[in-house]
Amino acid sequence: MPLPFAVKAVILAGLVLGEQALEEAIVGPQAGATAISRVTVRLAVPTLAVYILLTERLVKRSVVRALVHLRPSILIEDEEYEETVRRMIFLPAAVDIGLALLALVLILTLFVIMDSPPPIGGPLNMPSNPLAAGYIVFTYSLLGWLGLRLIYTGVRDATGFGRLARKPLLVNLYDPENLLPFGSISLLHSLVLAGVIVIPLVMLGQPSSAASLILITLNTLGSLMALILPLVGVYRQMRGAKIQTLGLISTQLMAAQNALIQLLDPQSESVADLNARATALVTLRKTILESPNWPFRSTTAVIRAVVAAMSPLIYFILIEITRAYLVPVLIR
Repeated sequence: MPLPFAVKAVILAGLVLGEQALEEAIVGPQAGATAISRVTVRLAVPTLAVYILLTERLVKRSVVRALVHLRPSILIEDEEYEETVRRMIFLPAAVDIGLALLALVLILTLFVIMDSPPPIGGPLNMPSNPLAAGYIVFTYSLLGWLGLRLIYTGVRDATGFGRLARKPLLVNLYDPENLLPFGSISLLHSLVLAGVIVIPLVMLGQPSSAASLILITLNTLGSLMALILPLVGVYRQMRGAKIQTLGLISTQLMAAQNALIQLLDPQSESVADLNARATALVTLRKTILESPNWPFRSTTAVIRAVVAAMSPLIYFILIEITRAYLVPVLIR
């Protein structure tokens, strides 16, 4: 019988927290580190592990709701849609096992073959006790497996939604409500990926190595790609529908203009009708021009989504500016 999700989260947190306590006991206190900073550092990995577990559950539920909401707006046969949904919802056991084995191989390569230390907490020599060493390897392999699952499902969902976005869509230029799940799911995946970096940034402080800065930059680029790439098909269709409709409005405005010019009596009822029609067309054109080209409620929402996707890099830049310019002024 599968364990309840809350029980899984507690077990995972306890397992990782215990491993971090073991590392702390082996490494010992670092020079200049306070008790609070040591606790914060050791809580970073358990927090990240639980975060990945929670977001995986959240993303799966959100994807299911989005697929249900989008079905009437994607103009394809039921069989094709159901096959796409099946590939996006279910993770094959063979793939899951493969990800777990890959995580184990990576951890063994890093810790045993290359003798690399864990990513945080100071230098750690693998203990000679096989149980302690096995505990450390198992815990990091579990974390690696969760991380690989997160990456795999993110790529799978992005590919699936990108494929659906290239199918014929029901586009309503005046109300994009029916296509908003495309944007919300892409933004969710983007934020989940950004959170993987933001959590260590907040808990561990300013990154000090060039590798950390490169990782932040790559994460930000990945977050932006997770936001934008699945939506390209939706953008093209929304943009195409807008251009087509604006062309029709322009044609009708030209016809109204020509009809007004040809009227001999400017006081006739036809002039009033044509003026009213032209005014309505101009208002309609303005509404369409102001409507977004992406599946979000407004252009402002699009900008907010991009800023959110870039949050790791923005956070780093703000911290760096504060450290370089504000702190020296405040401590004078």
